[in-house]
Amino acid sequence: MEKELSNIRLGFLTFYILKYVEKKPEVGMAPFSALIAQEIEEKNQLGAGKSLVFSRVNSLCDSGHLIPKWGVSSNPRVKKKVKFFSISVKGKKLIKQLEKEQKRISDVLSKLPA
Repeated sequence: MEKELSNIRLGFLTFYILKYVEKKPEVGMAPFSALIAQEIEEKNQLGAGKSLVFSRVNSLCDSGHLIPKWGVSSNPRVKKKVKFFSISVKGKKLIKQLEKEQKRISDVLSKLPA
């Protein structure tokens, strides 16, 4: 049961990260992972910390769903380069698949008796 729950959380985290990057195409890695982890913890209580978010972002980059690009932060206090992310074509396809699956599951659950 715990493994199934973990898979659901990981799937949701994947969907959340992809949608977040899609809405904010240039997000630096350090504030990105902290912000996502904070939002997930506060709004969704999934128990996903910064390390899980960071490893999931790396997995999405490795699988070709996110495209990483090094650049200079718009924050003048940041002296080092930061990593920016954008959604690949493969990532956009995955978002569409996940949205369809989410709708399908919601429709099925809405038909259950109260």
